[in-house]
Amino acid sequence: MRIVTVRTVGGRPTVTTSTVTGRAKATAVVTAAQADDATVSVGVDRVLRLTDTTSNDPYRASQWALTTLGAEKTWPASTGTGVTVAVVDTGVQRNHPDLAGTVLAGVDLVGDVPTSTDGSNDENGHGTHVAGIVGAIANNQKGVAGLAPGVKILPVRVLDGDGAGYDSDIAQGIVKAVDRGVAVVNLSVGGTEAGATASAVKYALSKNVVVVAAAGNERQDGNAISYPAADAGVIGVAATDSTNTDAPFSNTGSYVDLAAPGVGIWSTFKGSTYKQLSGTSMATPYVSAAAALAKSVSPGLTPATMTTLLQSTATDIGKAGRDDATGYGLVNPYAAVCSLVSCDGSTPAPTPTTEPTTPVDPVTTAFRLTTGGGRTVTAGTTISIAGKLTNSATGAPLAGAYAEFCVRIAPATGFRCTAATTGADGTVRVSGIATANTWVYLTYPGDGGTAASRTATAAYPVAARVTLRAGTKSVTATLDPARGQLVKLDRWTGKTWALVTGKTVTAAGSASFTKLKAGTYRVRVGASSSTVASVSGSLRVK
Repeated sequence: MRIVTVRTVGGRPTVTTSTVTGRAKATAVVTAAQADDATVSVGVDRVLRLTDTTSNDPYRASQWALTTLGAEKTWPASTGTGVTVAVVDTGVQRNHPDLAGTVLAGVDLVGDVPTSTDGSNDENGHGTHVAGIVGAIANNQKGVAGLAPGVKILPVRVLDGDGAGYDSDIAQGIVKAVDRGVAVVNLSVGGTEAGATASAVKYALSKNVVVVAAAGNERQDGNAISYPAADAGVIGVAATDSTNTDAPFSNTGSYVDLAAPGVGIWSTFKGSTYKQLSGTSMATPYVSAAAALAKSVSPGLTPATMTTLLQSTATDIGKAGRDDATGYGLVNPYAAVCSLVSCDGSTPAPTPTTEPTTPVDPVTTAFRLTTGGGRTVTAGTTISIAGKLTNSATGAPLAGAYAEFCVRIAPATGFRCTAATTGADGTVRVSGIATANTWVYLTYPGDGGTAASRTATAAYPVAARVTLRAGTKSVTATLDPARGQLVKLDRWTGKTWALVTGKTVTAAGSASFTKLKAGTYRVRVGASSSTVASVSGSLRVK
């Protein structure tokens, strides 16, 4: 599997991946990442996919969506000039006749076509379709028109020809797009919650970049929550048909902010062609285009005020007021732009200042050891560890929080974690019998409102338990653990200990030394993969 780790370096998310085979190697990679204070998240690199369904209906030139959204009457006020929209997708055909001159040299993170490094290789066609919905050239007597024909498109190729791509690549694509100065990021992708993408989205929002994502097309197949649309601060978009009715495939949920046309949408396609597609993937770029139109006339709009602007100017459809199928309603680019600048000689309404829920930095926490570690113990001894979880700013304990204690017992190379809950004083206490070298740490994964943290690792070097028994001119040493242990017998000369002989412990866990002279003896136990070296007490042989 692929493990993706996100670290904060210089204030921006840095994404790295490791391909591993087997539980032990995966655990080791995750453990190493957790030990790094800069790590934001680490987990399995999930695959996200396109959120569209296709239609094979014959081509027709009528773009009902542009009529519904009032494109032509909005263009005198704004066409999106001066705004760049990142299409994080399957790539965009730069030389498409309806996109030529609009598409910038972008980014390719898929890596399957080394000769295409600018995001222009679109083996699937989906990204080219999305780009055309946003910014296909208008009034050029060719094909279709985009809702914001004055924008520039930055193609960020993160999905392959099958329309699938890793969370890590999507996250890196978002970060690279933000660093290139885009104003809007379009994410016509969806899947389960993904840590790397969530971190990248948060980075984009912190840089005042608007993020728009598809709500998903699984309403009739479980209606699962779709990410990144459900991530905080992202504008989640559902799809409607030409009757302004929510599409039967379009996901519903509290994360749906707006709706836009998404059924039978004609746009540019790979191979310099045009195609009709349906899905929330098609609805999303209409909202991205509306955001670009607004940004063009009011560049200072933050992601939060943009969300409020588009929600407050949307056309209410479906149930009165906000609903889970269409959010605050059908996006209305004309109303949004005309609330910012005069479209008909009237004075525009003030830019909305009431902000919806925006990403808030989680409260930092501290998880510190209060007891445990730092001493050698004998096998069979009870060891105990305790750690206290607190709010870093106030020092207040976090009671009843879900935590985990993670243990590695030699010769294992990876940690195994078990659930725990903090007590009323924010403390977790763990105890157990030492059987071999042991390492323990406590970790708190965070809950959205509070940040993750973990304790230092408490190490318990373990010495084998040795029992000596004297016989007639003999000594028998019994060891636990006894796996392949080498023991050496020493005799006291009156001045120093002198080596007599050495033996390997039997499978039964003992080693016998016979034909000994009278005197005082001891046993030295060599280090093994499970225990540290140690010395027994002395014993008199007659």
